[in-house]
Amino acid sequence: MVKRASARLSALSHRQKVVTILLVGALVYGSFIVADGLVMRSVLDSSFGTTPDLQIYQDRTSVILNGGVLYRDLDSESPPLINYFLLPPQIAGGAWWAYEIYFSMFSIMTGLVLYLAMRRWDENTAFFAALLVVVSPYAVQDATWGIQDEPLVAFFFMLPAFLLLIGRASSSAVAAMVGFWTKFLPVILYPLTLIMLEGRRERMKNLGIAVLASVVIALPFLLVCPIEFLNFPSYYLLGRSGEGSAGMSVLNMLSVGGLSLPGMFGAGLTVLVLLAAYYLVHRWNLDVWRGAMLITVMFLAVYPMIRLGYYIFPFVFFSVWAVRHKDVALRLIPMYLTLLFGQALEQMGSHGHAFPYYWLLSAVLVLTGTLIMLDIAVRCLRKECFLDRTVREREGPPSA
Repeated sequence: MVKRASARLSALSHRQKVVTILLVGALVYGSFIVADGLVMRSVLDSSFGTTPDLQIYQDRTSVILNGGVLYRDLDSESPPLINYFLLPPQIAGGAWWAYEIYFSMFSIMTGLVLYLAMRRWDENTAFFAALLVVVSPYAVQDATWGIQDEPLVAFFFMLPAFLLLIGRASSSAVAAMVGFWTKFLPVILYPLTLIMLEGRRERMKNLGIAVLASVVIALPFLLVCPIEFLNFPSYYLLGRSGEGSAGMSVLNMLSVGGLSLPGMFGAGLTVLVLLAAYYLVHRWNLDVWRGAMLITVMFLAVYPMIRLGYYIFPFVFFSVWAVRHKDVALRLIPMYLTLLFGQALEQMGSHGHAFPYYWLLSAVLVLTGTLIMLDIAVRCLRKECFLDRTVREREGPPSA
């Protein structure tokens, strides 16, 4: 039955595959949104209280729509563009369902762009990988019941990698800067562009494009409220109020248990691991997809302010192997479950439903999920994927 369904899907035309990705996404996310409205929203609100991030989205976008300036008229720990990207659901009324539909669109777009970028290597494998990305439990959960912006962030995190993969290095640089001013995290992949380019001139040209794009985005805020604007990176680097960790990270759970480390420790460790990742990409001469995967996995393994939705990133990378290698696909399940329950315990504790040593159990679960993620990454580095044949045949570095 599975083989028959796979054969039918493989026989679809290019246009039919695009429509199928859209329909599968609409069906999956639409079902979760409907279930949220009928059952889950009242259950979640009564158990954990109303979703705090929804109010934050509404407050920030309302300031913009009323003619105000973020950072000057409302303190914000986030980069500016995320708030402007959230204007459409707020204009649509700002209700929970508007945001859920909007975030779901970005999850579907991530799968669709993956298919469009990779179909030149293998039409059918790219299609199945795209479907896997669309139904990723990390994305479905955060886009709907969680009302989190991680699916939007994931789209801008992956976009530079997709563009670099098809040889659009200049566009990738611009996308990386748009991603940085949206939610910081996408910028960690930008050095990969410089590694992949050959020649000092091409690297300097690309760096100039990235700097110019960044200046264009940041300049209005630097002119209006420079001090307030430049304060937002403190949240990502050291943590406000000096806590230095947050969410479900192992460091944060240990901090809850009394073993608190300064924010500089987590920031320094993250920088060192990223530098090691860039070195390994260069030393091992990894291709774009493996290089981006390795950087992402090593970053998530140590970043002290983590949440479940961030694991959408490695899931997208792993999907390219998961559709052809059963051992990779099967490991995605325990990875998700351990991380899911690790965050669930962290959330229970933060909402006053804790039990003794819940933080230790959460830390163990998150650490286990992290080790599984690292194991999957090692397997992917050693296995072939459908991108390999074309990567070996492609002549020259990515175009500038």
